[in-house]
Amino acid sequence: MNSIKFAKGTTRPHSIHEISTTTIRPNDQQDIQVTPPSPTLSSCTVAANQPYELKTYPQAWLALFLLVCLRAASAVFQYTFAPIPSVTAEYFGVSISFINWLSNVQGIVYVVLSFFTGWIFERLGVKKSLILSGFILAVGCWIRWVAVLVHPPSFAITMIGQIVAAAAAPLALNIMSMFQSLWFTDNLRATAGMFVASNYGAILGMFMMPAIATGMDKIPLTLIVVAIFASVAFVPLIFMPAKPKTPPSYAQTTDRPPFFEGLKMLSKNGHFWILFVIHGINVGLSMALATIFNQVITPYGYTNAQSGQLSAVSFFAGTLGCSVAGPVLDMTKQHKLFLRLMAPLTLATYVGFIFIVQKDSFAAIMFTCIMNQFFLSFLVPVVVELGVEVSYPVAESTSNSLLWQGCQLFGFIFVLIMDQLRDQNGSPKDNMQKALIFQAALMGVCTVLAFVYNGRMNRTEAMAEELKEREQEEKDLTELEPPRLIRERHASVCSTQSDATRVGDKDLEKQKGKAI
Repeated sequence: MNSIKFAKGTTRPHSIHEISTTTIRPNDQQDIQVTPPSPTLSSCTVAANQPYELKTYPQAWLALFLLVCLRAASAVFQYTFAPIPSVTAEYFGVSISFINWLSNVQGIVYVVLSFFTGWIFERLGVKKSLILSGFILAVGCWIRWVAVLVHPPSFAITMIGQIVAAAAAPLALNIMSMFQSLWFTDNLRATAGMFVASNYGAILGMFMMPAIATGMDKIPLTLIVVAIFASVAFVPLIFMPAKPKTPPSYAQTTDRPPFFEGLKMLSKNGHFWILFVIHGINVGLSMALATIFNQVITPYGYTNAQSGQLSAVSFFAGTLGCSVAGPVLDMTKQHKLFLRLMAPLTLATYVGFIFIVQKDSFAAIMFTCIMNQFFLSFLVPVVVELGVEVSYPVAESTSNSLLWQGCQLFGFIFVLIMDQLRDQNGSPKDNMQKALIFQAALMGVCTVLAFVYNGRMNRTEAMAEELKEREQEEKDLTELEPPRLIRERHASVCSTQSDATRVGDKDLEKQKGKAI
C-alpha cells in the first residue's frame, strides 16, 4: 500500500486549511480523492486563547454619535448663561459675580465627583455610566426651568439645578479614554477622541443663547429649550449597544489594577503629573476665558451678540483643531512632537490677546480667538493620549478622570483669580487687561513643561509586544503540531462541522480497502 500524500506536495501542512485533498494510489491503478471541507474561523466560536481580528464595528460609530450628543447637551447647559451674563443678572436681580458662580459651581462639582468617576466606571461600565449622566443632566435642566416659574424667579433653585446637572459632565467626559478603548482599534482611537473632546455644544450655545435671550422675558424660554435638548440626548442612550462582539485591542483582554491600586501607581508617576499640569493649565485657561470672555471685551464697546459670535467662532475653530488632531495622531503617532509644537503656538495667541483686545478691533480679536482655540484644542487629544500611554497599565478611566479633574480644578481657580483682576478704576472701566497678562504667564509655564516631558509610550510598547507574542504562539502551534492534532484543536472550537470533516483514520482505511 502506497503512502498517503498531502495536497500541494507537503508532508506536513502548516495549517488545517491546507489539508484540502487526500490522494490514495492503490497499486498505481486509480486515484480516489476525499475532500472534506475544512472548518473556517467564520463557522467557529473563537476560543479565549485564540487570536481574533481586531476591528472597529459599525455599532461603534453609533455609540460615538450618542456620546457626542450627550456631550453637546452638557455643553449647552454649561454655557447657558456665559454669553448673556448681564441679562441673566438683571433677570434674577443679582450681580454679575453671582452669575459667574453658576459656572464656578460646575467646576467644584466636577472636581469632587471626579474622585469617584473611575470607580463608577469600573462598577457600572460604559453604557450604564452614560445613561446615569444623561438622566442627571435632564433632571438638573428641568429643575432650572422650575426656578423661573416661581415669582420672583428663584436664583437659589437655579443654583440647585445647576449643581445637579453639573454632575453629568464628569461622567460624560472622563469616560472618553475608556470609551475609545472599548469600541475603537488603536488606529482610530485618537479620531474617536477628537469627536468626544470637540465642543459642539459650546458652539451651539454661544450662537443660540444670545439669539433666544434677547431680553429678560426670554430667560424662561431659554431654559426650557436647554431642558428639552438634554432630554432628547438622554433617551437614545437607553438603547445604545453595551460593547462590541470582540475587543478592538488586546489591551481590553489584559488584567488591569483595581481603581485604588491604579491611583497608587499614578501617584508615583512623575511624567503623568507633568501632563496633569499641562492639561489643567491648557483646558483650564480655555474654560476660564470662555466664562469671562463677554466681560473681557464689552468694556471696549462690544455687544453681547458680538461676544457670542466671537465665542461661537472660537469654539468652531477648536472643533476643527480636534478634528485635525485625531487623524494626524493616528497616522503619525508623533504625540511628543505635536505637544512641543502646539504649546508655544498657543502661548503666542495668549500674548496676542494682551495687545489686540482694544476698541474697534473686532476682526483682529476674532482672528486671535480662532488661532487660540485651534492650537489649544489640537493639544487636548495629544495630552489625553499621552496620559493613557504613560500611565499604562492603569485603567484609562482612572487616568482620564484625573486629567479632566485637573482641568476643572484649574479652571475654577483661574475664574476666581481673573474675576478679581478686573480693573474697576481703569480705562476703560472694568477692563480685564491684568487677567489677560495672567493667562499668558500661565501658558508660558505650560510651554516649559511641554518641553520637559519625556515619558514612554508604555501602552503602545506593551500592545506591540503582546501582538508579537500571540503571532509567535500561533506560528509555533501550526508548525509543531501533527496534522491530526491540528484538526482536533480546530474541531474543539467549531460550533458546527459537516460530516465529511469527521472522517477519521478508520474511515480512510475502509475507503482504501474498497479501492483496492
